[in-house]
Amino acid sequence: MRGSWPAAGGRLHQGLRTLARDGGASLFMVLQASLAALLGKLGAGTDVPIGTPVAGRTDEALDELVGFFVNTLVLRTDLSGDPSFTELLGRVRADALAAYAHQDVPFEHLVEALNPARTLAHHPLFQTMLALQNAPLATFDLPRLRVTTDLVPTGTAKCDLTVILGERPDGDGLSGLVEYSTDLFDETTVAGIVDRWLRLLRAVVADPGRPIGRVDVLSADELRALLPVAAPEGGEQPESSITALFERQVRANPAAVAVVSGDVTLTYRELNVRANRLAHALTGRGVGPEQLVALALPRSAELVVAVLAVLKAGAAYVPVDPQYPAARIAYLLRDTRPALLVTTSRTGTLPGAEQVERLLLDAAGLDGLPDTDPGVAVGPGHAAYVIHTSGSTGNPKGVVVPHRNVVRLFGTTEELFGFSADDVWTLFHSYAFDFSVWELWGALLYGGRLVVVDHETSRSPGRFLELLARERVTVLNQTPSAFHQLMQADQEAGLELALRTVVFGGEALEPGRLASWYERHPDDAPRLVNMYGITETTVHVTHAALDRSGTPAGHIGTALPDLRTYVLDAHLRPVPPGVAGELYVAGPGLARGYLNRPGLTAGLSPAPQLPPEAAAWFGRIVPQT
Repeated sequence: MRGSWPAAGGRLHQGLRTLARDGGASLFMVLQASLAALLGKLGAGTDVPIGTPVAGRTDEALDELVGFFVNTLVLRTDLSGDPSFTELLGRVRADALAAYAHQDVPFEHLVEALNPARTLAHHPLFQTMLALQNAPLATFDLPRLRVTTDLVPTGTAKCDLTVILGERPDGDGLSGLVEYSTDLFDETTVAGIVDRWLRLLRAVVADPGRPIGRVDVLSADELRALLPVAAPEGGEQPESSITALFERQVRANPAAVAVVSGDVTLTYRELNVRANRLAHALTGRGVGPEQLVALALPRSAELVVAVLAVLKAGAAYVPVDPQYPAARIAYLLRDTRPALLVTTSRTGTLPGAEQVERLLLDAAGLDGLPDTDPGVAVGPGHAAYVIHTSGSTGNPKGVVVPHRNVVRLFGTTEELFGFSADDVWTLFHSYAFDFSVWELWGALLYGGRLVVVDHETSRSPGRFLELLARERVTVLNQTPSAFHQLMQADQEAGLELALRTVVFGGEALEPGRLASWYERHPDDAPRLVNMYGITETTVHVTHAALDRSGTPAGHIGTALPDLRTYVLDAHLRPVPPGVAGELYVAGPGLARGYLNRPGLTAGLSPAPQLPPEAAAWFGRIVPQT
């Protein structure tokens, strides 16, 4: 399809001609450089090929010869290094002149020599074409005959995007048309591309020395929508700790069941007493605020007791899952250098633990210790845990998360989920995966019941489904892959479940695979929610309620109420809607930093190159790497 838009008025046209003259280039080279720069900003990368037609009449002998000599050139534009437009125009000029010197090589020979992977979906060497019609148009002056030029659409597009421009006959401006593939674009999208191109052209004419990466192609309205100046409501930092909120639940209903783990059942009073005794043992070993205590325990009631005890002692726990590979266990202990390792004799010898003082729960003699609170002042800013990243981008990094981050996570999600003391949760995931933070405190901070899922049951969808039905679990947290296995078991067993909310996280979700679940369960139960986040942002960042209508694959929804999310380019500038970029997060969910990595922690707070009205609010940001 073709659409026509005014390309450039007289003033901008003259500015482009001046820019070309000052750079020793042609108007076409200026247009090519600017179009390539725009495409780079729209996700085309830093090596942008653009096709262009050439007349092919390089010999004077061909001037009067009738025939079709037009050839197609591929002009590659190098955008690497964030050049200024002046520098970019110099690159374009050099490459274009080299291409013109070889314009007699037939395009078909070039394709044959390069032999790119062929597909009917797009052109083999470029998908965007630019043509500037600057040859004088011949006129026909015949008696009683009027001749006009009319465009006849063919119904097909030769390239994904073809831009044809020409200087107006009076020399006052450029006009042209855009031909585009309707399989990829609609008229509104193409009009937006043209608007952004014009915006870029005006910017480079005004300041050709500005790096391309700092040229905005978004309108002021788009920038305001993408970068709100006002801070989110409810952004105040919580002045409470995890332990204070837990103890509030102990006082409110001490006889309520807090933890179920196999044959072990602990009320809130019993859990608090056990945690207090262990906390006294920890403080007796010199453990205190801002120290690290490694936990190497199986998923069990004693694990929950240990986590709570470490926090009551003022320290932060470091999960060292005994199921982890030996190399990772050794690395975690070496990286954190904990003051103490809490484990059991059943766990056996852990790699790298030789130099770490140990406390064995099954030999510690805790029954004789006080069952009162140890009296350590635990503030909201104290570190609560250090969980390591997966290490997919290098060595695992320990992320230090304070109490207030966890408290604010449940404060900001309270209206979204309405969790209460009536809810039953499962501790399904490894406590070395931060999804466990959501599971653990989602139950205990609301006065609900936590069902600990042992490792073997977590690996058996059938047994896990039976546990969900038996314990009347209401809140389930699952990775999509684990839930797909649970769906299969649900189809085969047909058990009655009490679920009211299922929260997905940890992996990309394909909503289309949930069709059979919707078929088996009524509209009102359970509610399915997709959440996204990373360790550095305290478990969750975004949420998206799912329904039967078919949510797009990979949809992660909107930011939690007290957070802000941005999609930025490599220069920390917002990308236009629909353009791929990196997701950045701002707000009180951000972790304190990386353990023992001050340089990397400083990288969590770069100075973004943002418009002044947005930069004042933006504050700390963290890239999703």
